[in-house]
Amino acid sequence: MTNQPRSVRVQYLVVGSGAGGAITAVELARAGFEVVVLEEGARHGLDAYGKGVTHAMQTLYRNRGMTPILGSVPIGFVEGRCLGGSTEINSGFWHRMPPEFVLRWVSQFGINDFSVEQLAPHYQWCEEQLKVVETGDRLQKNSEVFKRGVESMGWSARAIPRAAGDCVNTNQCASGCPQGAKQGMTRNLVPLAEAAGCKFITNCKVKLLLKAKNRVTGVLAEIKREDNSTDLVRIDADHVFLCAGATQTPALLRRSGIKSHVGDTFQIHPMLKVSALFDEEIDAHKSVMPVLQVKEFWPDIQLGGSFFSTGQLAMNLSDNWTESQHLMRDYRKMATYNVAVRSTGYGSVRPARFGSEYAILRFELSDVDIRNLSQGLARLASLLLRAGAKSVHPCIQSLPAITSELDAVKWLDENLSRSSLSLTAVHAFSTCPMGERRDRCAVDSYGKVFGFENLFVNDASMLPESPGINPQGTIMAIARRNVLNFIANKRG
Repeated sequence: MTNQPRSVRVQYLVVGSGAGGAITAVELARAGFEVVVLEEGARHGLDAYGKGVTHAMQTLYRNRGMTPILGSVPIGFVEGRCLGGSTEINSGFWHRMPPEFVLRWVSQFGINDFSVEQLAPHYQWCEEQLKVVETGDRLQKNSEVFKRGVESMGWSARAIPRAAGDCVNTNQCASGCPQGAKQGMTRNLVPLAEAAGCKFITNCKVKLLLKAKNRVTGVLAEIKREDNSTDLVRIDADHVFLCAGATQTPALLRRSGIKSHVGDTFQIHPMLKVSALFDEEIDAHKSVMPVLQVKEFWPDIQLGGSFFSTGQLAMNLSDNWTESQHLMRDYRKMATYNVAVRSTGYGSVRPARFGSEYAILRFELSDVDIRNLSQGLARLASLLLRAGAKSVHPCIQSLPAITSELDAVKWLDENLSRSSLSLTAVHAFSTCPMGERRDRCAVDSYGKVFGFENLFVNDASMLPESPGINPQGTIMAIARRNVLNFIANKRG
């Protein structure tokens, strides 16, 4: 964008265009309000998608996919930074929040007007827009062998619905779907918002919120030009909705001096990956990731599949590369799976002192998290061996391949070594928890920041704790609930 004015004014300003931001923009614009969305990343068409992981990391991901979560067990965190946010690079898995957690959040955080019945129409609307479909009638080989193991163990599993009704198994979800089958925000809600008059400004990093007493008057934003030069712009706004995600929203708030219960209760789904070698060809590199998830041990432990490519396989095997590198020759007979746990530990998000581009993420696994990861590995390895795997290779330094169920079940009783774990995370939440409990929450039951009349949070930050499920559906349903409540009150 060139020749930006030094100061402009808008009615409604939305920061971020992912699951929360896109739906906020849609509903505000459809209500007839003037809406501008600021997105830090760039806009990309389908011609830029599906060009491989390396290209995607450079164009679609924050920090090129290499954001560290610091702690006694370092964790690699991955999130999108582009128009549409992480919805452009995730699996498209879709869950509705279980009743247990709806009730739990009402009880612990005092969320008003929050029930399964009240959320249902918002889930339904989102599912219709994103063309969410069941996937159990078209399992690929990597899912079939997983199902075989589940049945052998006598457990239950579910094929997870996906926002990818026209999926043709290009295995490019993590690189942006080149067919446009996976319904990231750029495929549905961004066009819907633009048709209603919403304007999107990309390559625009919000540096600071501007305040006057109990109101936010606007933002300072840096807009990158086509020649990579930048222009600092003041954008005044009547109302500001922060939808920059669970890491960037709290970092911006704290950088702007808004700190009460902001960024203090960071939670994730820590994930331990394993690579399994079978006698038969799986050709996981040609298929969408496994779509089955074991719910037998939910909400604490979830067993499922991971994205597979030869590069990803090499990275997964790198913890024990000397012993495992020969497996690369058999990549067609391999597939990757994971143990994901609902964290009970907490961490923090803080803006980096050396520049507003970064946020410092910290998280400590609790002893319960370690126990769940250990038992999850025991069960996942047993499942895969029952499914026909010759060997299972966890992302754990110095741990030999698991080749028998006796090797696997020892971890039902023993704990994995913290210092040996190589973990990742793609889900983050609860950095600005919602509810009426001011001793625990940063925003009220509908996302309004306490102490401010016109500042709202409407993204993963507001989920008050780890939900134990893929969160996109819940983020979108709650965001729609919140913004429609705001619109009703404005008109009332």
